[in-house]
This record gives sequence, C-alpha cells and structure tokens, in this order.
Amino acid sequence: MSAITDSQTASTVPPASGSTDSAGNAAPPQPDPALLMQLFADRAKRDHEAMTYYAAALASIMGLFIISHFVRLLVQGTRLQLHQFALSAPILYVARLFRRALLSKMRGLPSVGHGVLATAYLALNIAFIFVNLDSSILPLHLIVGARTGWLSIANICFTVFLALKNTPLAYLTAWSYERLNSLHQIAGWTTVALIVVHGSTYSSFFLQQNDFARLRATEEIYGITAGFTMLSVAVVAVSIRRWYYELFYVLHIFFFVVSLVFTGLHHPTVAERVVIAVGVAAGMWLLDRLVRLIRLCLYSINNTATIFPLPNGGTRVVLKKSISAKPGEHSFLWIPKIRTFETHPFTITSAAPFEFVVASYDGFTRDLHEHAVQNPGAVLRASIEGPYGKIPDPEQYDNVVLIAGGSGASFAFGAAQRLLERPDTGLKRHVSLIWIMKNSAYLDWFLVQLGALLRAADFSVSLYITNQSGFVNPSTDDQKASASSDTIAPPGYGPVAEKSRRGSLDSNSTPLEERSGHVGNTQGFPITHGRPDIHALIVDAVDRTPANQSILIMGCGPDRLMKQVRNSTTSCIHLNGPSISLHCEQFGW
Repeated sequence: MSAITDSQTASTVPPASGSTDSAGNAAPPQPDPALLMQLFADRAKRDHEAMTYYAAALASIMGLFIISHFVRLLVQGTRLQLHQFALSAPILYVARLFRRALLSKMRGLPSVGHGVLATAYLALNIAFIFVNLDSSILPLHLIVGARTGWLSIANICFTVFLALKNTPLAYLTAWSYERLNSLHQIAGWTTVALIVVHGSTYSSFFLQQNDFARLRATEEIYGITAGFTMLSVAVVAVSIRRWYYELFYVLHIFFFVVSLVFTGLHHPTVAERVVIAVGVAAGMWLLDRLVRLIRLCLYSINNTATIFPLPNGGTRVVLKKSISAKPGEHSFLWIPKIRTFETHPFTITSAAPFEFVVASYDGFTRDLHEHAVQNPGAVLRASIEGPYGKIPDPEQYDNVVLIAGGSGASFAFGAAQRLLERPDTGLKRHVSLIWIMKNSAYLDWFLVQLGALLRAADFSVSLYITNQSGFVNPSTDDQKASASSDTIAPPGYGPVAEKSRRGSLDSNSTPLEERSGHVGNTQGFPITHGRPDIHALIVDAVDRTPANQSILIMGCGPDRLMKQVRNSTTSCIHLNGPSISLHCEQFGW
C-alpha cells in the first residue's frame, strides 16, 4: 500500500557502476550502498514532509469553511443589514456572485461548489505526487510509487474522516455526514487510483530488476492483499450499491477493514509511520462506531415503537422515548423484530411524540409496512440513534419556502413543525409549503399536520396532484432521500425512505372540480392538479421579500425537482435583493 522500506529497495536496485545485466548490457552507474541508504532516507524524509504539507492544505480548506460558516452565523444572528453600509457593497456583490455560481446544480454532483471542492482536492493530490521529488539518481517511477503510497495512506485517513457519522464538521460547519458523502466517494476513488499507481510502479520496478522473489515476500503479499481488497471496495460500489444497498454496505465495511489490517501488516514497524496512520484511521472509525452503539443501547432501555399502517405503503412509527432532536433532522431506527442487525435513517416528522413517517419500498421498509398491516398498532422493541442532519434554522429568516416532492414531505412537514412549535417572538414571518405528489393517498399521511398548518395564520399551503387519476403506487415513483446541501451513505441512503426507483413529476393538469376517489378525505385542502411552475413560485416568493430581509428555501424530492429548486433559487441571488439561503435534501442512491 505504501512505499517499501529502504532495505527492501536497496536489495533490488541496479548493480554498481561497471557491472552488466543478464543480457550483457552495461547497467547505469549506482552509488555505493551507504550512499544509497542515505538517498532512501532522504526520500523518506521528503515523503514525510510532503504528507505534513498535504495534511496542512486539507486542514486549511476546512478552516476556510469553518470561518465562513461562523461569519455567516454571526451576520444572521445579529440580523446585520449590510445594505446600510456603503463600503460593504463590493464585498456583498462578490459574495453573492460567488454564491450564485457555486450553488447551481452540477451534473454528477449536488452543486458547482461540490465540483470546485472536488477539483481542488484532485489538484492537490496530483501536485503532491511531484512536489519536492529528487529523481537525479533514483528512478522517477520508483519515487512516484513511494509518494503515491504515502498519499494513499493519507487519503485513507481523510476518507474515513469524511465518513464519520459523528463528524466534528457537523458542529463547525454547515455540513453533517450525509452532505459530505459525495466528497467521501471522491476521496475513496482517489485513494483507489493512488493505490493502483503505487502497486503498478513498484511491481514494474521489481520486474525490471528480475526480482520476482521480492513480490513473494511476506510484506509484499500483505501489501498486494491490501491493494486488491481496497480495489474490491470500488468494484462492489459500481456493481452492487444501486440495486442491493444492504449487501453493498456489508461488503464495503468488510473489504475496508481487511484492507486496513493488511496495510498495517505491510509496514508493521512504528518507525515507518504507516502503522501509525492506519491506527489513526482505525481509531476514528472504531470510536465513531462505539459512540453510536452506546447511544443505541442507552435509548433501547424501556423503549418501544408503535407502528400504524398508512394508505399506499406508508407506515407511521411512534417511539415511546425520544431524544433531543428537532423535526426535520433524522435518526437511525432499530427494530430487531423486523431486522435484528440493521439500523436505518428516517426523517423526524415530530419530536413530541417522537415520530417517523416511512414510505415503503424494498427491504426494511417493506417488511415494516407488511408487519404494520398484519398487526396495526403493534408495539415493538425499538431504539433510535442520532440525531443527524445540519439544516438551517428557519427561525433566523423572515420568510421560509418549503418544497417537497412525494415522500419528501416528511422533511418539509418536519421543518414546518419546528416553526409551529417555536415561541411567539413577535417576529412577522411567512411560511409557504408546496407539496407535489403523484396521488392523493399521500395526503392521509399528514392529515393532522396539514390541518395545523392551515389553521396557522402565517402559513400558506399549496398541494399539487400530478397524476391525472390520482392513484399511483408511490413505490414506483419516489426515491429515498440522501441529504445534500449547498450551505454541502452512503449515497442516497438518506433519512426519508428506503431504496426505490427513479421518480418523475407529471404535468397532466385537470380542473380541481374533476377529481374523484379521495375527494372526501381532502375537502378543505387547497389542491391543484398538474405540476407547478417551480421557477415562478420561487421568483414570486423572493420578489415579495424586501431587500433588507432574508428568505430560506428548503426542498426535498427527486433529482429533477431539486435541480429546479436549486437553479431557480440561485438565479434570484442579486446584489439589491434579499439574503437567500438554500438547502436541498435530494433523492438518490
């Protein structure tokens, strides 16, 4: 996995000056063994220094986000109006110009900002392959092989850090673990690429020296095993993740642990420092697991879940004991009667009582719904672990727009519930909830919440049924939510529902009076048939917000909807407009 030791390399370098190889060709001159060992020691020192600078570069990038996050919180907390200060105009203009560009949707990534971060990260890795190298005597591919080995070790630690559920970045920035997932994937793929380069260059070097025995040495077998198990992580990610996430998750963890163990065995001595880096990565991962296990055990004491079937594949889960969490965040749910060794993340729709509304797809949610149908009101042993999810505080904004597609309403109603439960501060705030669904059966999932919102003076609710008949099984249309945020699983293994197929929103518009079927259950709700003009709705909400106020736009739904929300919101960011914040929880695997 990382560079081989100096003594190992010294035994395989070309012969000294004046000697010939097996074909009778003159070999390039080489220094004496003592000087050679000094060169190897110098190379190792250069590699260690490069990794120190690499870690500092990554820490600096994270530091910039931490500082910008707290500055933004300070401005929001003091409700400082920068428009009042003439000198602030250039700063405000540049800041909003950058935000408008960085928050836009990017193909393959949640936003352009994610793309900029990914590009900077990849550029750092490429640069540090060649920074401070000396190939005047040792072959370049040998030196590059050593450097990529060290970079792969450093990136293993960084990849594990990005995967932590209890990441420090959740407290220091606007990004919790699920928003870091796309960066975790990029770091993982980069690590695999570095391992391939490392293994290829060193194998090439050994073969050029006709030192096949070196590849059969115990330490090298450990390194080869570590490399192939890490490569297996990438293979299962490509081949299994999207159609059988549970299996992918087990294999992902298994191959990672095996690779980490064999990496340590590849260089077991503390002096080489590889085992120290492996210990750091393993320590972070184990500590995170331990914290989660302890919380899960603590909240399992005298805790139960009461489950109720809902129309069209939904399940309401009400916990006896709650945790300190806010609606709109998510927690991991454990019900051993359904799946003994699995926990699954779901959005918290209510904190008192502690409640989830779960859409039924495959795996755990399907089994949970079937059990609820067969045993309505069943009380099952359960526990929860969390909460997770870093979402903007809607109480800090003058206006809030919540946009949901299908079962993404779990997030929208959770966020709305936070505002309903807030103390009356006298601040006049308007909240708009826009819910787009394929059929009216979804309405029965949130009848109580809808009634409460309609009775609230500062709330407006718009409901859109996109399917002409109004009766389509949601399991063919929606996806599970994996949080991504501009403020940036396993991918798609997010907090709303289980794995499902790709969804879309229809545009079959019919008059309101022509509805049939569930009309009796939806009387009094402002229902419109057809797909709304998301861009027009967002532009109107922003235009109605004065320039000295702020507006928060949050959405949860399929890719197509979230792309509309993101791009429409960023197009409204102007120097003379209100302060705009955007948060998207997006369906996908």
